[in-house]
Amino acid sequence: MILTLFILFAATLAFAFLLPKATRRQTVVRAKQALSILTFAGVVFRSEIAILLATTTVYLLLTKQLPLRTVILVGAISAAASLLVSVPIDSYFWQKPLWPELWGFYFNAVQGSSSEWGTSPWHYYLTSALPRLLLNPLALLLILFSTFHPALCRQTKALLLPSLSYIAIYSLQPHKETRFIFYAVPPLVLSASLSANYISTHVSKSPVYKVATFTLILSILATLSASTGMLLLSSLNYPGGEALSQLYGLTDKAATPITVHADVLTCMTGLTLFNQNKHGLPLALNDSWDVEAPGKTVYLFDKTEKSEKLGWPTFWQQFDYALLEDTALALGEWDVVGVVYGYGGIEVLRPGQREGEDKYRALGLGADMRWLRGVVRKYTGGWWVGPRMAPRIHVMKQRRIVP
Repeated sequence: MILTLFILFAATLAFAFLLPKATRRQTVVRAKQALSILTFAGVVFRSEIAILLATTTVYLLLTKQLPLRTVILVGAISAAASLLVSVPIDSYFWQKPLWPELWGFYFNAVQGSSSEWGTSPWHYYLTSALPRLLLNPLALLLILFSTFHPALCRQTKALLLPSLSYIAIYSLQPHKETRFIFYAVPPLVLSASLSANYISTHVSKSPVYKVATFTLILSILATLSASTGMLLLSSLNYPGGEALSQLYGLTDKAATPITVHADVLTCMTGLTLFNQNKHGLPLALNDSWDVEAPGKTVYLFDKTEKSEKLGWPTFWQQFDYALLEDTALALGEWDVVGVVYGYGGIEVLRPGQREGEDKYRALGLGADMRWLRGVVRKYTGGWWVGPRMAPRIHVMKQRRIVP
């Protein structure tokens, strides 16, 4: 996600350069800068940006803002400079000659391996992802207004044509994720903002603009409320990070290194290289798990997945703790210290309706939500409408270990 934010910044800057300029010279300079930024982002960060680069290039050629010769020259120089940045650095960290984005493109697009992560219908971005990203119920109307209004259409086309073409082409890829079209959202929002600005600045000229402005204000407040609620619900979607936090709380005063196995769900929902090295120790420089850090608890993580090792009892003997979705995966003698809960949808509990019984002690947000639900039901006559928390990750401790 952090990488996506870097690319989002680069794409937004590129679209800012594509906006109409006062002079021909400014237009040419900014257009070349936009192509250079998108080329760098595609070569270094994400290969799918090449599609956005292609749609932007076609737009610049069709609108005669840049000649083909200039486009080729700028693209070649930018790509070469970007490769000089990406290949040496990534090859050093991977310890082999590598251009990661070319390898990723081959794996996902050419081999079609991205489909292993699931597929969605061709219209997913238009009917599901974009409405959730834009959220404001008036966004589509505002975009249409700016598209066809004579005073706004020139700016709007510079924003919409490359970004919507990018979304249309990317819709051909079976595997779809909302984050893949983040880069196209700022141009859409800006197009809607052009309309909102035009309407609000003409409020004194017609009662229609007054009503429209008032409606816009209400829609913004409604969107703010909805996005705040969605943000709170989204915070419940990271049981892996919560499980790691609970593990730290349980073992922070241990004198010896703590070895931990983390399963796929844990790693996908919050356990990352940013938070698994709590004290910033140089663990990557050690070939073994024999690490000393006086006064600090050392945590060493294993993330083995889809391996025959998971079926070996000896494999599990090396771990003190395990963070697992399925408790049966751990072989040997283990105790479940507690379970971390995650968002499982919206539930409605009526008066007299009993809550589900927990097999294991709830940790973290799961325990907090259970307490909050109990308090709310006391004051609502037994009613509860809110997030349903489902067990996600079990914090397990091997019995032979006494930290």
